[in-house]
Amino acid sequence: MREWIVRLNTIDGGAAEALRVIEHFDTLVDQRSSAMAMLRAAAALANCPCGLEDPDRGLRVGVDASGRAVAKDADDAAGATARRTECFEEITVWLDRDGPPQPLDHLILERFARSLHAVKKARDVSPVVAARRLACDPEASPADRDAAVRQLGLGSTVTVVVTHVADARRLPAGLVVDDLQVHLFPATAGAVVGAPAAIPLDIAAGLCTCPATDVHRGWQNAATALRIAVDLTTCDPTHVHYEHLGAIATIVDSIDPDTAAHAPDVRRMTELQAQRPWVVPTLEAILSHTSIREAARVQNLHHSTMRQRIDWLERQLGYNPLGDGGFARAGTTLTLWRIAMAAAGSRRTETFATAACR
Repeated sequence: MREWIVRLNTIDGGAAEALRVIEHFDTLVDQRSSAMAMLRAAAALANCPCGLEDPDRGLRVGVDASGRAVAKDADDAAGATARRTECFEEITVWLDRDGPPQPLDHLILERFARSLHAVKKARDVSPVVAARRLACDPEASPADRDAAVRQLGLGSTVTVVVTHVADARRLPAGLVVDDLQVHLFPATAGAVVGAPAAIPLDIAAGLCTCPATDVHRGWQNAATALRIAVDLTTCDPTHVHYEHLGAIATIVDSIDPDTAAHAPDVRRMTELQAQRPWVVPTLEAILSHTSIREAARVQNLHHSTMRQRIDWLERQLGYNPLGDGGFARAGTTLTLWRIAMAAAGSRRTETFATAACR
């Protein structure tokens, strides 16, 4: 296919672009990509807002040209203007373009709708995927979920791992839910300490170990942990266990990444981190250890250097992070920063994965 694209590009650029669209969606189908991944791909190819509706799954969602989800009110308002739609089976997809239609609009919509249906159909006919879906379905009866867990051979305790679907190439097959991939493993001794070996350590992952009968709640808890899967020491993707979050999980569930990123304290911390890469690791160290000397030892610093950094941070932040009110404020800021950075990291990963398909 790519050889033909190269040849056609020198003869007929329009035909080459059409083949690129076809190849792109074929690749997404081969990878069993999620509906959200396909939606963002369609928006990127068309360079305009895009949406889909699948009544069978109760799914209706739209994104802007950059792949960011749009509010339902904004989506309805766009529908009142210029909207091109395409239906295949029960699935409806659309483009909301300002200005006249583009030559490839119909092809993008047609391949988008057919690709959604192809992946959905493939998932429905796989008994293993069907069992995973049933085990994770909160609407299923306890007896059906129990039968699904036994079919999968998981045992009485399960470790649920949730990753971004953009990382699917490096992972075993899992249940795709929108832009997430859910993996179920039999829990072993120490499962709460480390992830199963099948999950690379450099991939963002949320984990939750739970009774097999609670997998439908466990995967949602693991998804919460994934939303904060950034290492505060290295700022790289990491694995986070839901069981370790405690009350932090409530904050993560309540605050969306955009709100977190625009919080004044988070914006200030991001600015400082750009100036001094040690800002976030230093704050994490002093908040998680009982003394400045201990925090300095962990950071491989002399305690006087650590003291100088804390003094600099106090001047730049406008409050003492080790003071009575400052300690809680700095801790909350770090939590919000992790929410924002984890989301930004997942978007970069998905963009890279999508570009690799082109």
